[in-house]
Amino acid sequence: MKRFIKYFLCLLISLCVFAGTGCGFDIFGSGSGSGAGSDAPLIIRMLDIGQGDAILIERNGKFALIDTGDVEHRPRMAEYLRKYGVKKVDTVIITHPHGDHIGGMFSVFANAEIRQVYDNGVPTSLSTYKTYRKILDKRKIPRRTLRGGEKIQLLDGVPFTVVGPLEKSNARGENSRQNNESIVGQLKYGNFTMLFTGDAEAEEEASILKSGADVKSIVLKAGHHGSKTSSTEEFLRAVLPKAVFISCGAGNNYGHPSRQTMKRLEKWGIDVYRTDRQGTITLTTDGKRYEITKEH
Repeated sequence: MKRFIKYFLCLLISLCVFAGTGCGFDIFGSGSGSGAGSDAPLIIRMLDIGQGDAILIERNGKFALIDTGDVEHRPRMAEYLRKYGVKKVDTVIITHPHGDHIGGMFSVFANAEIRQVYDNGVPTSLSTYKTYRKILDKRKIPRRTLRGGEKIQLLDGVPFTVVGPLEKSNARGENSRQNNESIVGQLKYGNFTMLFTGDAEAEEEASILKSGADVKSIVLKAGHHGSKTSSTEEFLRAVLPKAVFISCGAGNNYGHPSRQTMKRLEKWGIDVYRTDRQGTITLTTDGKRYEITKEH
């Protein structure tokens, strides 16, 4: 009997350690999916960068970034890189060249070695974009355009399937259709899936659904900071997320996330995590279950 009680207590403590202070969830139908391993958890951090996007992904001491925040966020981005010990970034994805996604790239250039950069291939006249291209060329950092239908390795054992944009764009400049040229892709780790959407709005969402791409994912990074023009009913029905991450600045001038979007998410019974209220959102998964923790 004593041996049984001791075993039960050890099991209970182990479960509590994994759950931490966040919310832990099992992934139904989980198995030994590719790349998953209890000795190598995948950590996804949606950084509290302000009004922008910056997502840091880590596995086995290696890192990837999806977007980098705005120019004004450079000091904060540098702090995050130091905090998490990022000295080399294997993969950087710039979903589209708007300032609040590409502007913090210069902190990454200054503080880390970069192995590979992907973007949507749509140029703009913004000085931040021109400088970004010049630095890539000067340092001979490989850069490639991503389009729907491609598949890359975000990190070893972490495939990223691109579902958008689907066609070569004619978009130009800051006032173009850049949001709807965002790189949209699904990360997979074991049986865990997360869909990253950049600033994709209803137009690109509809285009992706029309293509027949499988976008069903456990977690969705809401498009365009939770704008009313994104996360449509049709898109939510296809993705069927259990949780949605929204990156936006506290008291931002755009009203993000919009009331319309929040009502849609509430209607679908989806758990919502927001950087403006909860700080950096961290998701940890071994491919079979996952937990989400909030900074505050």
